[in-house]
Parts: sequence; C-alpha cells; structure tokens
Amino acid sequence: MSGADVSWARRTTVAAALLAAVLVALAGALTGLAPSAAALLTLGIALVVVPTSTALSILVARRRDGVVVAMLLGLLSLSVALVTAKEVWLRWLAEDGSPTAWAWLVAITAENAWWVLATFGLLLLYFPDGRLPSLRWRWVPPTLVVSVAFVQAYGAFEQAPFRPPMENLARPFGSPPSWLEFGGFAFFVMLPLFVACAVSLLLRYRRSTATQRQQIKWLAVAGVGMPLYPLLCLLEILVWGHATWFSGCVGLASLVSTPVAAGIAVLRHDLYDVDKALALATTWGVLTVGLLATYAAVSSAAGLAVGDSHVGVAVGTAATALVLLPGLRVVRRAVDARTYPLRRAALAAVDRLHREVSAGRAQPEQLQEVLRSALRDPGLRVGYLVPGSATYLDSSGGEVPDDGVPVWLDGERTGVLVRGSGVASLELLREVADRCTTLVEVVRLRSEVAMALEQAQSSRARLLEIGYEERRRMERDLHDGAQQRLVSLGMRLRLAQRHLDDGTVEVDNLLDESVAELGTAVAELRQIAHGLRPSSLDDGLPAALSNLVRDLPLAVDMDVDDAPLPDTVATTAYFVASEAITNAIKHADATRIELLVVRRDGQLLVRVTDDGRGGARLGVRSGLADRVAALGGSLHVASPEGQGTEVEAALPCAS
Repeated sequence: MSGADVSWARRTTVAAALLAAVLVALAGALTGLAPSAAALLTLGIALVVVPTSTALSILVARRRDGVVVAMLLGLLSLSVALVTAKEVWLRWLAEDGSPTAWAWLVAITAENAWWVLATFGLLLLYFPDGRLPSLRWRWVPPTLVVSVAFVQAYGAFEQAPFRPPMENLARPFGSPPSWLEFGGFAFFVMLPLFVACAVSLLLRYRRSTATQRQQIKWLAVAGVGMPLYPLLCLLEILVWGHATWFSGCVGLASLVSTPVAAGIAVLRHDLYDVDKALALATTWGVLTVGLLATYAAVSSAAGLAVGDSHVGVAVGTAATALVLLPGLRVVRRAVDARTYPLRRAALAAVDRLHREVSAGRAQPEQLQEVLRSALRDPGLRVGYLVPGSATYLDSSGGEVPDDGVPVWLDGERTGVLVRGSGVASLELLREVADRCTTLVEVVRLRSEVAMALEQAQSSRARLLEIGYEERRRMERDLHDGAQQRLVSLGMRLRLAQRHLDDGTVEVDNLLDESVAELGTAVAELRQIAHGLRPSSLDDGLPAALSNLVRDLPLAVDMDVDDAPLPDTVATTAYFVASEAITNAIKHADATRIELLVVRRDGQLLVRVTDDGRGGARLGVRSGLADRVAALGGSLHVASPEGQGTEVEAALPCAS
C-alpha cells in the first residue's frame, strides 16, 4: 500500500472509532431515559463488543501491514454500535417518542443489521494482510456492499409489519419502485457472498506462509461460532419453537472473540499455540452440536413415548450426560487427527516409546530421534541434566543449551527440549515435555549410573596406580636412604671389628657415630611410615592435627570434634587437612587458615579455609579425591580469584 492509502485507512479507523463511541453514548442516554430489560441487555452487549473492537482496531492500525484489517475492525465496531443505537432508540421511541413522525427512519434502518455480517465477510476476505486472495476476487467486495445496500433499501419498502416494539406502526412508504425489485433477489446474492468470503480464507490458507497460516487459524478459532449460531438457532426452534439464550450466547461470544482473535493474529500470532486452541474450539463446537442434537432427539422421543414432557426432559438430560465424556474423547481424537496432527503424532510417539521401553524392545535414549520424527524437526534436541551441575547433555554426550522448554519432575528441572527448525509451538513442546517426564528421568538416571561406574573404575585405576607409585617411592626411599645408611653402618662396624685388636680404632667415636647413624635411619623410616599412616593418629585425630600445625609459619584456627572415629575415616580426614594446609602455604600466599572438623548428619565434615589468592582447581586425576571417593565421600573446592580457597570433604561415618 502507498503512504496515502495507509494514511486514509488510519483516518477511517479513527473516525469509525469516534463515531462508534458517540453512538454507544447515545444508546446509553436513551436507555437512561427509557430503561427496560431489553434495552439494558442490548446496551450491555454493545459495551462488551464495541470498546474491544475499537481498541484493537486502533492498536492494529499502528502496523503498516495491518491498516486494512484495522479499518475493517473499526467498521465492524461501528456497525454493531449503529445497530445497538437503533434498537435502544426504537425502545425509547415506542414508550416516550412519536413513532409516527419517525416512521421513515424506522423503515430505512429496519435492515441495517446486515452491515454487521457484511463487515465480517469483508474481514474474512481481506484477512490477514489486507489484500484480496487474487485479482479474480475484485468483484466480490463491491457486489457484497451493493447487495446489502439493496437489501436495506428493499426492507424500507417491504409491506410486512415492523418487528417489535414497532409492530403497530404503519409502513410510511408504498410498494417498492421498479428499480428496487432487484432487492428481493439481492438477499440470495448476499448470502452466497458471505459463504464465498469464508471460502476465500480457506483458499488463502493453502497458499499462505507459515506466519499467515497461524494468523488465519487465530481467526478460525473465533469464527467457529458463526456457523454454529444458525445451526443452534434452528435446533432450538425445532425443539422449543423459538430461539433461546444458548444460541444467542454462542453468537455473542463469536462476535466478541473475532476482533480479539484478529488483533492477536496481527499483533502477536505466536502468543499461544493456536493449533491447540483451534482443536479445542472445534472439539467443543462439534460436541455442543452433538449433545444438543442428542438432547433434542432423546427428550422428544421420550416425551412422545410416555406422554410427559418432564420425563422427556429428564431422559434427554441423562442421555446427554452419558454421552458427554465418551463423546468428548471420540471427538477430540477425530478433531486432533484433522486440525492438530502434529500434537497427536508427538504424544502418540512418546506413548509408543514408553510401551516399547517397558517391554524391553527400545531404549529410552531414542527419545530425541522419536521426537524429531514425530514433530518433523530434524534439529530438535533433548538435553538431560548432568547430576551435580547446571549442564545439559544429549544422549551422545553433546552439550545442549538450557534456553529451551524445561522438563520438570517434582518441581525440579531434569531435562530440556530445544526446538530446531520445526513448526512445533512452545505450547506443544511444553505438553510433550510433560508427557516424556518419565523417559527423561530414566535416561538421566541411566547416565548418572554409567557416569558413576566410569568414575569408580577410573578412580580404582588411579588408586592402583597411586599404590604402585607409592610402593616404588618407598622402595627408592628405603634403598637410597635407610637401607644404604644401615648397610654402610654394618660395613664400618665389620671393618672396626677386624682392627679392634691392633688399637687403630677409636671405639668411643665409632660407637657415637654408629648411634647417630642409627638415629638418622630410624628417623627416615618413621618419615616413610608417616606417609602411609601418621603415627600421631594413635592418639586420635585432634592430637594428630595439632601436631601437624604445631610448627607452621602462620596462624591456624582449629575447631575439631574429639569424638572417636574409625581409623579409615580419621586417616582420610588427616590427609585432606594436611594437603589443603600444605597447598595454602605453598601456593596461595595465605596469612590465615581455618580448620573445621565436625560431625553433621551422619558425616564427618572437614573444611579448610584460607585467605589466599584463590584460583585453585581440583585436578581430574586428584589422588586425594580418589581417596575420599573410595571411602564413599565427596570433595569440593571453591576458590574464586582473589577471595581465598575453601576445601570441603564430607566423609560418611557412624553418628
């Protein structure tokens, strides 16, 4: 559209909004002058429909690609306001006015309600992009407007009595002029054109883009009440002899929801899963007609059979109640198969995988491929939360982003579904995520077990390697240290024995040196043994830790539980504290260390905190971590840069 056309459409929208507001205000004033139940009901309907349509038309008009739809919404609001003002005016005129003086205006406006359907039809024809489906439809809008104008003009000359409350008012005009004879046939032109406008929307849907299809579906959700309204009226007339409140409510709901759906379609077509909404609307629409037909048929047949209308009503109500739940399931499956095949395929695929996994014929890790096929989305990914972290991995170990649709179990996130290039809506993915909760948890638990087994095997291998390395170190230390020293001492003593008689050996010096060598050898042996298990642990963990920190060059604040501990737990706790303190002194430039050893919830908590420079990391092949894991405990290191380091080990022990 050119800039001039856009400006003209926006001005028309604003003008229609202002005029509609004036007409509703006039209807309110006339209702106040001549209040009645009918006038109040009519005004209430207008207050629901007109402000909604008007506000949405103004909002949609702000978008360049929505100005035509906005203008038609504004004209729809104006036509409803005009009909409302006329109906309220007729009520006032019948009670306090001069009907005879205004008979000409009553006649002219007698059939103006058709303009509501005309604007609705044009909205269907131009929705959602403001263009006709093709040039072949150019004749439809002017023909529709002219036919409605002829029907209204013909209605002014019609000789039948006016509708209540003007049924006693004489017709002011005579027979219609010859040029209006076509007006009688215009009605039969107008109705097919309404149908053609609806058909044009279906034809447009087949050639539309994905976004336009979503927009058209939004309008279809609201418009499902339009074809239901005349059917419900007909059924009510057949059963009760007149239309009742139910069909009126359906028509009113459709009249209110159509502008809302059109506005959402233009402004936020992805606000909700429109396929789900359309399926639900169609399901309940079909079910409503079916239940009403069941009620009418059963109640009529029962009333005729027993001759009592009350019995017929009761039997019809009972039959309707019995049909409701099974009918809902049958209709829902049938409608989903036609209007929402993606949902049906996805949920059926998940249920089928559930059964296959339970029967042992499939693996839960196939969930990603199953969903890709069912949702027609080859890029879809299923991520499983890695235990103890915020990372999601797929079944092959690849990292999955966490910005998809979460999978919840008992209020906790266990997985995530990340949409690829498919058309599945977020709402559908949420429903699928709820359905595959068990499968995701099974895969997550299986991966956790596999990871734990892998870590246990790796830890066992590292412990064996550390054990072998420790034995080699002990052998080297014994060979190069105490063993060499003792061998050397033995050789010196043997040499001294040979020269003892000739007086060349100073016995006192020899004995002093031998005792010194023995002392050194004993010290080295103790040091080697200390690497296996500190002898100070014989006096308990508190004594061993006190001995450990006694000669350190910095302050250590200790808080150690003095309750007896199993030797394996005490030894592991000692090594955790020893290595953490050693690292704090050697690498962290710490000036103060805090050591806490306390029992808590059946575990021994060992925590070493320093005020060093931080940045420490727990190595993948940490022997200390393996030692803790071998005892069934856990080891965590928190060391932000510049904020010190905290090493914490939790070791299982008896309370």
